[in-house]
Amino acid sequence: MHPGMYEVETVTTRNTPAAERAALWSETVTAFQGTHSYRYGYPVPERFDATATRQRSARFQLVTWHIAQAQTIRRDRTDDDDAYRLLFPLAGPADLGLSGDDHRLTPADGVLFAPGAPFDLRLSPGSRGLVATLPRAEVEDRIGRNGHRLLHLGRAPGRVLALMLSTLVDDRAAITRRTFDTLCGQAVELACLVAGDRAAVPEHDLAAQIRLVVRRYAHDPGLTGAALARHVGWSLRQVQAVLQRQGTTPSALIREVRLELARDLLDRPATITAVARASGFHSIDAFEKAFRRRHGMSPSEYRRS
Repeated sequence: MHPGMYEVETVTTRNTPAAERAALWSETVTAFQGTHSYRYGYPVPERFDATATRQRSARFQLVTWHIAQAQTIRRDRTDDDDAYRLLFPLAGPADLGLSGDDHRLTPADGVLFAPGAPFDLRLSPGSRGLVATLPRAEVEDRIGRNGHRLLHLGRAPGRVLALMLSTLVDDRAAITRRTFDTLCGQAVELACLVAGDRAAVPEHDLAAQIRLVVRRYAHDPGLTGAALARHVGWSLRQVQAVLQRQGTTPSALIREVRLELARDLLDRPATITAVARASGFHSIDAFEKAFRRRHGMSPSEYRRS
């Protein structure tokens, strides 16, 4: 592409024969974002209906999408990709699989995909979203070479980042190549700030995010401090530091949430063993000891009371 050019193009499946729609969409995503594999959520994929608009210059690319049906996009490890991609939903959640861990992305969440690294992205029906392609050198000059990074976009500077990119989309027909490159360059700086500096996110938001993840996975006996850190996309030390300032630890928080879950389950017609398993405890003995320390009575005594 010529260095001075800025162009906008839209691809839609609506005017394509039904039997060719899924293939056209797969080809479009590959052309815009590189090699992936695709799975569609309906037995008859020709029902698939989607639209994508791409804005690009020689340095940056910004793509927005809208899909009517569910879709899963998977990238295996590849060496033919040399850019970072910043993605966040505009409407509808997206489920993201990274290294065996699942994350729910909402319009307040984003992810910075590292070049070539694998992922699974499951888009819900009616999903709308945005993905910006950022030059590898411009990102790694600021934050170094790392894997995928989860981003919080609910407050500044993440909120400013999302607003800036959304405004570029809204005004795409009126902006110039210079404006596009300038604002995309500022978006790189903001994305790197959010990705590299947890202090940019308010402390109570970090703690709330950790607690939400614990509640979601408390039933899993494999949930440990290290697993919790992987789920939120941080290091274990970062999680420990945030929770320490909240007066707790990863293991204590996980145990407390499991006991809350168990207490609710004890109001239902299930055996004590079933309650222990459903609330994430490895054994009935560990459950009963933890429950007695917390409530001063056994699970059976609590149920009778």
